[in-house]
Amino acid sequence: MGIRNKLFLIFLGTFLILTLAASGFYYFSFVRSLDTYLDERQEEQVGRLAEHLGSLYLQNGSWAFLLEEPRRLGRLYRLAGDDDQGHGQRGEMRHLQLLDPQKNVLIGRPAPPRLRSEIPVQVQGKIVGYLTHPNQDAIRDKLADRFRDRQRGFMSWMVAVGMGLSLLVSWLLARHLVAPLLALTRHAQTLQEGDYSTRLADPRKDELGMLSRQLDQLAERLEQGQQARQRWFSDIAHELRTPVAILKGELEALVDGIRPLNQDAIQALESETGHLAHLIDDLHDLALADGGNLRYRFQHHDLAALTREVLDSYQHQLDQHKLTLKSHLPEQADAQLDPVRIRQLLDNLLQNTIKYTHDGGQLQVQLQQAGNQWLLAVEDSAPGVPDDALPQLFDHLYRVENSRNRRTGGAGLGLAICLRIAEAHGGTLAAAHSPLGGVQITLTLPGDIS
Repeated sequence: MGIRNKLFLIFLGTFLILTLAASGFYYFSFVRSLDTYLDERQEEQVGRLAEHLGSLYLQNGSWAFLLEEPRRLGRLYRLAGDDDQGHGQRGEMRHLQLLDPQKNVLIGRPAPPRLRSEIPVQVQGKIVGYLTHPNQDAIRDKLADRFRDRQRGFMSWMVAVGMGLSLLVSWLLARHLVAPLLALTRHAQTLQEGDYSTRLADPRKDELGMLSRQLDQLAERLEQGQQARQRWFSDIAHELRTPVAILKGELEALVDGIRPLNQDAIQALESETGHLAHLIDDLHDLALADGGNLRYRFQHHDLAALTREVLDSYQHQLDQHKLTLKSHLPEQADAQLDPVRIRQLLDNLLQNTIKYTHDGGQLQVQLQQAGNQWLLAVEDSAPGVPDDALPQLFDHLYRVENSRNRRTGGAGLGLAICLRIAEAHGGTLAAAHSPLGGVQITLTLPGDIS
């Protein structure tokens, strides 16, 4: 059974129970209130009759005036009633009794003792008799029965209308609640089939609307992932095709005798082979980092000393490109880190500076403490990058130049690997515009500060 049918039956059963309960409560409450009202009215009427009989008894000195003419009691009963009383009084009067002080019947038919009330008739404080009258259960006449039948008919119509409304409202509610679920199911099936472009755009503010928006976000993420995979495969094929094509061309030239087999040719082949090996290593490291399988050996280490060692190793290359180095490092910066991976991160950052920064530019490295963290900022001079390129610098194979000119950069994997290394250390890596005119890369690492 589908969820719509289940909801329909649940709503219908609930509404029917409420309708029947409300109708039954109303009917029994009405009948009980009516009987109570009639009993109180009759008791008040009999009370007035008892006062009038007491006056007549005082005038005549006995009950002889009623015993000689019993019908007079009925006329007195009607005179004691309200002016707008109905036709049921004759039936009520037939069950009216007059008893003597010893409760012997003087006038009237006997009524069941448990269904009658006794009202004393007093003369100057002395009880000279009793008037008894039955309650409504004993004197219910045809008129009262017809009135109750009409009420039952009204209640039947009320229940029928309630059932009809229950059917309609239950169906509408079930349809309203299941409609977004069906839309979510269709959307999930669309995603399962590989179509990530559709969106629900549900404006609802409830939990189903929240689920729809989350499913739309999932579809957006899947679409971005699909596009990233396609771009990733295309970029990898492009990056691998170039060195392989160069190697193939060089080898064909050597085989055909176009180029002589000498030391320069061998060095050119070695250079392209090294570039290809470096690219494959970067791809392997990035795949391991994305899968969380890149190995780390954390230890207590001085980040400031490690940074000095890396800067010293690049001093010769910086001098070749006439890049001025300014560093602001503390004497010691204790942290828990993997020195091999942090050196790899710094190598990538400095290599990017050497590749992209114009000759005669500047490189500034600053390490400072911020609370329980170390902030290592590496910034260079022009050229910079556009604003929209900053968030994408850490994407796989992303470079500002889509032409992928090898003279101005590598494969675009270095910063992606750096980001994975920073995250593995519990830190962050962020890119921003540098005051020097280039790019500032800031590494944040948890410190081991005493």
